[in-house]
Amino acid sequence: MNNTDKSMMPITLLIVDDDDIDREAIKRALRFTQRPLEIIEANTGRQGINQFQENKIDVLLIDYRLPDIDGFSVIRALKQSENVCTIIMVSQHEDEVVSAQAITVGAHDFLLKSEVNAERLNRAIHQAQHRHILENELRQKTKSLKSLAQTDYLTGLINRRSFEQILQESYVETHYSASTLAVLFIDLDHFKKINDSLGHSVGDKLLKKVAKRFKDSISKELLLARLGGDEFVILSQNIQTETEAIDIAQCIINCLQSPFIINSIAFDLSASIGISILGLCASTPEELMKCADIAMYKSKSHGRNQYRLYSDQMHAEAQNKQQLENELKSALKQNQFKVYYQPQINSGTNTVEGVEALVRWDHPQRGILSPAFFLELAEEMNLINEIGEWVLLTACTQLNQWHQDYELSPNELSVSVNLSALQLQDIRLLESVSSTLRKSGLDPCSLELEITESSIIHSPERIVGRLLELTQKNIKLSLDDFGTGYSSIQHLHLFPIHTLKIDKGFIAAHKQKSSQDQVLIAMIQFARTLGLKVIAEGVETKEQLQFCNDNKCDLIQGYYYSKPIPALEFEARFLKKSKAIA
Repeated sequence: MNNTDKSMMPITLLIVDDDDIDREAIKRALRFTQRPLEIIEANTGRQGINQFQENKIDVLLIDYRLPDIDGFSVIRALKQSENVCTIIMVSQHEDEVVSAQAITVGAHDFLLKSEVNAERLNRAIHQAQHRHILENELRQKTKSLKSLAQTDYLTGLINRRSFEQILQESYVETHYSASTLAVLFIDLDHFKKINDSLGHSVGDKLLKKVAKRFKDSISKELLLARLGGDEFVILSQNIQTETEAIDIAQCIINCLQSPFIINSIAFDLSASIGISILGLCASTPEELMKCADIAMYKSKSHGRNQYRLYSDQMHAEAQNKQQLENELKSALKQNQFKVYYQPQINSGTNTVEGVEALVRWDHPQRGILSPAFFLELAEEMNLINEIGEWVLLTACTQLNQWHQDYELSPNELSVSVNLSALQLQDIRLLESVSSTLRKSGLDPCSLELEITESSIIHSPERIVGRLLELTQKNIKLSLDDFGTGYSSIQHLHLFPIHTLKIDKGFIAAHKQKSSQDQVLIAMIQFARTLGLKVIAEGVETKEQLQFCNDNKCDLIQGYYYSKPIPALEFEARFLKKSKAIA
């Protein structure tokens, strides 16, 4: 068929305009065209979308201003359809911004209503259709390249970028339908252990099988994507109730019940799932993704192998966390952190020989907050090093001041300061501590740095060198929470430890189980055999104190003597009156 023949083929034209007079003017102009036309009309944006979905439309003439939704929104909605057509936007007024935006959202031409006549309209339709044909040819040429860019190389599922684009488009569609969207974040439980122990080759084979099982288990109407690693996501575009989303999550959990066989090895897998629903605490695609992610981590923190629906309560918790993050960022600048001090008593002489420095947040609205309330968040925000350095400098400066005010020698009163896991990983640790000692004027032998077994369980060989450098500067090291880690004895041999702090859980359990008391006694004796100083934490009663004294603990720390208190109160109670404890 030649081009002349093609130009005479009948076309279906949809006019979307709320002005009856303007629609009639367009129809009159089109009567003078020799091309066969079928004209369909709509006077609102939503009616236009419905007509487009119900008919095979070749050309769309759409007004910029409509009574319900503007022409741009209609074009965006239609562009998501497979049934694309030639689009011409018309407007009563000339506006370069509007005409440029019309082309940007997908229109092929822009006309003023005053320009609409038979010749101009036919020429515009012809030119717009020509551009439309060229676009289709270009789209076909790039289709294979797009497919590669949109697909996850390992599983064949769509990738994160494509998923987010489809989510955005689906969100626009919800403005014209009664349904809503649900996003389900899926994270495989403990998958990292498989990669670490058996290698990524086995892990990749397992991910392929998981992806196939997920795909086979859910409805074809659902969109399944791999975000990366062991994270998958599902989009339900026609959901009506929360129950439907929960059913999808349960389906995913159920499909993992049977083991996966890789290289004759059976793998049992489970997943943690977070669900967010548009309109339920989430009003944008970005919020949907964020809320599903938060709900998924809530599933993990509550035992894994389950789902959690993002709820009002979770929303309130997330908002509270966000507010706390904002407040934490400015807390250091506004001098809201305080150092409290808890004495370490030699019960034989009733004298204070040491003090532990503990950080508190003097929140302007919430009052004094313990580290349990904000330190984990500070780690997430990478503020823990900055806070730790401030605590160290404050505590060292305070102790040096007490040494001068009360004529104490460096060995008479020491201060212990906790080091976080992130501080231990920092290659500048020695430089930071040395700088603090110079600024504060404190003798290094008066400083004891506390580390926990949990903070050194990962890459201990790398950390031991930094700690040896510290001890060479005459700084002492204390192993906190002894007995709660995985390899306590190994750590005592590996690290240059001076002091061993018995975890308060062992002290609290005194007399509850004789076997546990025997373990505690053995731990104390073992430490003393190695020549380590022993501090008993969490001593609250006379019975606990007597037990520690009987087993020759060097120092006692706990509420029996004092809770952590501000510097002025510590000075008044333990330094001003006398070094002896009445």
